[in-house]
Amino acid sequence: MKLELLFSGIGGQGVMMLGETLCDAAIKGGYLVTFSPFYGQEKRGGRTMCHIVVSDQMESPVISEAKVMLIMDEKSLIENQHLVAEDGVLIINSSMIDAEPTAKCAEVHKVPFYDIAQELGNSKAANMVALGYVLKFLPMIDKDTVEEGVKEAFAAKEKLIPLNLKAFETGYSYED
Repeated sequence: MKLELLFSGIGGQGVMMLGETLCDAAIKGGYLVTFSPFYGQEKRGGRTMCHIVVSDQMESPVISEAKVMLIMDEKSLIENQHLVAEDGVLIINSSMIDAEPTAKCAEVHKVPFYDIAQELGNSKAANMVALGYVLKFLPMIDKDTVEEGVKEAFAAKEKLIPLNLKAFETGYSYED
C-alpha cells in the first residue's frame, strides 16, 4: 500500500500542522511515513506545501501523483493541481478559491473551510475542519488517533482544544 498526499496553502493557514498531525496518526497506525515540507521564500504570505507518503514500506519522500490533494488558496491550486492523480481526489477551500480547477482527476470537492470555521467561532480553525474532511478519504488512518493528535498539537494552549476538536469533527461529518 502506498498513498501520496499533497497539502498546500499560504503560510499561517496551518497546512504544516495539519500534515504533521496526520503523519503522527499514520505512524501510530503502523505505517511508514515521509513528510517533506516546502516553504516559499516570502517572509509573510508565502506558499507552504507538504508532500506526505504513507506506505507499508519505505518510499521516496517526494510525490509523483497525489491520490489526495488539499488546496487552501487559489495560487496553490494554479501551481499544484497538475500533480493530482487521474484517480485522485482534489479538495479545495471554496472560501478562498473562485477559480475552477482544470485538473483531470476522479473527484473534486469544494468545501468552505474558512466559512465553516468562522461559524464555529474562529477562522483559524479552518485547518482542523480541513483535517477532518480529508480524513474521510484516508480510511487506513484511525479517527480516534487523529483526535488524540489534535489534543497533543494544542496541549500548550489547552483552551483551544475544544474548538479545534469541534472543527475537526465538523469537517469529518461535512457533506458536500
